[in-house]
Amino acid sequence: MLKTQRVQGATMRDEFRQARVDLAAVLRWSARMGYQQGVCNHFSFLLPGDENLFLVNPEGFFWSELTASSLLVCDLDGGIVEGTGTVERTAFCLHAPIHRHNKAAKAALHTHSPYATALCLIEGGKLEPVNMVGFQFFGKIAYDENHQGDAQAVAEGDREVAILADNNILMMRNHGPMVVGTTIASAFDRLYYLEEVCKRQILAMSANRPLQHVPPHIVRRLADDDALSHAYADKHLAAIKRVLDREEPEYAS
Repeated sequence: MLKTQRVQGATMRDEFRQARVDLAAVLRWSARMGYQQGVCNHFSFLLPGDENLFLVNPEGFFWSELTASSLLVCDLDGGIVEGTGTVERTAFCLHAPIHRHNKAAKAALHTHSPYATALCLIEGGKLEPVNMVGFQFFGKIAYDENHQGDAQAVAEGDREVAILADNNILMMRNHGPMVVGTTIASAFDRLYYLEEVCKRQILAMSANRPLQHVPPHIVRRLADDDALSHAYADKHLAAIKRVLDREEPEYAS
């Protein structure tokens, strides 16, 4: 459990407000999608203009409860510099090393979402190039095949970020996925489609018939189109916020 500090009047600084609203939105939407397990799992975002501070959800709350102002600002050394509450130890040990060592991974989303986690539980289980909407992940997933238990030390986060390298997704065997992106929108869009593609692959595998693979040169056409992926991700997040603005407007408060 990390130390708590309250900075009066700082929790909704203008330069951080948009990041808070966007992260609260994807947390609320992920709750609707059933990605959270209990009050575990964590989403974080390296704040603009300061590579030592990241935004993270507080310990002990359902994602459906969280608002923009309830999110915490934590430094990479373990101190909470804005907000009231605590950060789960495993959240800090996984997320701080990612934000310290991989500056392209500005958003880091870790869940125990059912189907992506199920694929992590299958010996040798990997996302196969069989589903068109999953081609975007081709060559961009790292697999940690050596489960080390709960992440209670920063060294475990250092090990995981080394395995992640410059990929977008880390599938942690016997654990679950970690998805990263340069923006909150891009990371969440990947998380959503990762879960959807894993669901369809596992359903197809249940038929006990061979999967129909697609040739790599076709798969790469979508995998290499980062501009299209980012544009679609921005539209996806905008649509989510339109629904939340109507149905749960307090998320942005």
